[in-house]
Amino acid sequence: MFLRKGRSRKGLSYAELAQRTSAYSAATLQRAAGGRSVPGRQVARAYATACGLDVDETDRLWLEARREEHSEDHATKRRSVPKPRMMRDPADLGTGLADIHERAGAPSRREMERRARAARATLSSSAAQRIVSRRQVPSSPEQLVAFLRACDVPERDHAEWLQAWARVRRHRAAELNASRALLDLREAEAAEDPSGRVTAEQAAQLLSSAGYVPAERYRGYHVPWTVRCRLCTAVKRIRLSDQADGRTRQCTQCDNEAERTVQEVWTALFDRQQWKEKGMPPTEAEMFRRCRVAAVERRQSRLHITVSAPSEVFATAGLADTSAWESLIADAVREKLDTVSEVVYVTYTDRLN
Repeated sequence: MFLRKGRSRKGLSYAELAQRTSAYSAATLQRAAGGRSVPGRQVARAYATACGLDVDETDRLWLEARREEHSEDHATKRRSVPKPRMMRDPADLGTGLADIHERAGAPSRREMERRARAARATLSSSAAQRIVSRRQVPSSPEQLVAFLRACDVPERDHAEWLQAWARVRRHRAAELNASRALLDLREAEAAEDPSGRVTAEQAAQLLSSAGYVPAERYRGYHVPWTVRCRLCTAVKRIRLSDQADGRTRQCTQCDNEAERTVQEVWTALFDRQQWKEKGMPPTEAEMFRRCRVAAVERRQSRLHITVSAPSEVFATAGLADTSAWESLIADAVREKLDTVSEVVYVTYTDRLN
């Protein structure tokens, strides 16, 4: 309303206003005065200057509008923001700092950097962005104070925020110590050495049993380790602790190769001519053609194949004995994948998805 009235008093069209500002289009200026959302601060200032309005008054009204907008958008969220004295972890502190940023009218990161500099504090625009987006909490008391000043938090409130920051740091340190103790316990359970540590020799054995060879020196049971698949030579990063606990997947490249091969074999084996040559009754071959390979999982030299089939296939007499065609699939796969030496296991589901 304030901007619209200023333009009306001057009798300017939006095209004329755009010429005066030079930096913004007529459409941008029209949206700024539309009232549907609060425009950017620089847009509002340029609009006011072009209309001869008081820039300080424009700033004051802009800040009020921005605060009101964020108050409406985040009213529910704010009710759950803990007070500084109640903060215990980085999530609490991050939520609280994001909240005071919103209450300050959500100044841009460049504006926050400028404000901090004016208050003789240091806060880079990138650090401000990471804190506002809750990707990090202030790394030092000085950075916290700079952030508070950039958000116009009164000096009298800084002490409780500094206490909250120190409390969060202590709580985080205690969590890390407990986590390290748990990791040490897990390694001791897996270790064969009296020291309670998995040695490089044992690590190599565990890695080999999982189907990998080292691609770099072993540095620790819980440390990321670059390894190479023994079958396809693909390189990946794993933690030996995850591999030992079954939390690391088998080589994706091997899985993809195996799935492609099985799909090719399946398509070829259920060709009409193939089954005719192998003496399979046409009706039975037709039913098997209605099935499909749903999943292929490679476990070193063994393949597990899941076949999806319509429920009526199970109800059809004469399909109980599938050993013959399972053997055909196994033989055909082994011909194409010479690293598969185990029997191929085939299971069924009665659904197609």
